[in-house]
Amino acid sequence: MENAELPAGVTLTEGRGGLPVVRVEIGSCIAEAYLQGGHLTRWQPTGQDPVVWLSEMSRFEEGAAIRGGVPLCFPWFGAGVDGRHYPPHGFLRLTPWQLVEATPVADSIRLRFHLDGHEVDPAGPDDLDRDWAADISYTVGQVLDIDLRVEAYGDRTTPYTFEEALHTYLHVGDARRITVDGLDGCTYHDKVVDADFEQRGTLVIVGETDRIYRHTGDVVVKDPTLRRTLGINKRGSAQTVVWNPFVSKSAKMGDFGNDEWQEMLCVEAANVGASAVTLAPGQSHTLHQRIAVDRTQRPAGLRRGLA
Repeated sequence: MENAELPAGVTLTEGRGGLPVVRVEIGSCIAEAYLQGGHLTRWQPTGQDPVVWLSEMSRFEEGAAIRGGVPLCFPWFGAGVDGRHYPPHGFLRLTPWQLVEATPVADSIRLRFHLDGHEVDPAGPDDLDRDWAADISYTVGQVLDIDLRVEAYGDRTTPYTFEEALHTYLHVGDARRITVDGLDGCTYHDKVVDADFEQRGTLVIVGETDRIYRHTGDVVVKDPTLRRTLGINKRGSAQTVVWNPFVSKSAKMGDFGNDEWQEMLCVEAANVGASAVTLAPGQSHTLHQRIAVDRTQRPAGLRRGLA
C-alpha cells in the first residue's frame, strides 16, 4: 500500500535500520509494526505506559529477528519437536510481509499483513512445505487484538501440520514484583529443568522462567510498580507460554541488555508440541490474543480453561 491509500494517522515510512515500518498515531494509541516479520514493535494506549516491550539492544537488520514486540513463531517453536529445526522459532519473523489493509475500526486501526509460503527465503530447507498462506492482523487502540490466520492451500495433496505462537513481550515495572493469575491448577512443562509440574496458586518470577502451560483461558498480570493490570485473553490456543530469561541467560544474549529482564515478561498464546495444528487442504486456523489495560488492578471475570 502507498501512503496516499492509508487512513489519517497511519504512515508507511523508513524505520530503524532503514526497514519499512507502519506507524499509527491516533487519539486512542500510538503503535508501529515493521514489514519485516509482520512484527508489532510498539503499542501504547493514550495515557498509559507502553504495553509492548522492545529491547534497546534489538537488531534492526534485514533477515534478523527483532528482540521484543510480538515475534511470530511458525511453523515450529524453538527448535521444533525434534530439536533440529533452524532458525529458532521458524522464519515468519525473518521474512518481509506485505501490508494489505489499514482500516479504521471505531477508535482503532486494523493493520493486516500477508505472506505467501512461496515468498519465504528460497535458502530455507529444501523440504520446506510452502503450500500455505498467512495473515497477521493487529487492531490497535485502547485495546490490542492480534490475529494470526494460516490457511493450507486447497490444491494440497496432504494435510499441513505446524506449531505457532504469538511471542508477546509485555512491558512491566519490575518482573520480580508482578504476579500472574489464571494458571492455578494447570500442568506445565518447565523447559529450564526439562520436567513437568502443576501450577499451585499465583505465578511469581523468582528465577529463569520458561514454561509451557496446558491452558486455554485468560491470564491476568498484576503490576504494582506501574499500578496496572494487564488482562490477556485468547482463542484458538491450547497452551500459554510464560518466559523471562532472568540474570544469567540475559547476559548470554547479544541482542538483550543484561538488566532488561527486569522490565519484561512474555505471555504467549501457543499451539506447540502435541498441540500442533493440522489443517486439511483448504482449511484455516486463527490464533487470537487480546490485551487490555486495567488501571484498577481488579482482575474481574477471570476465566480459566484447561486443555
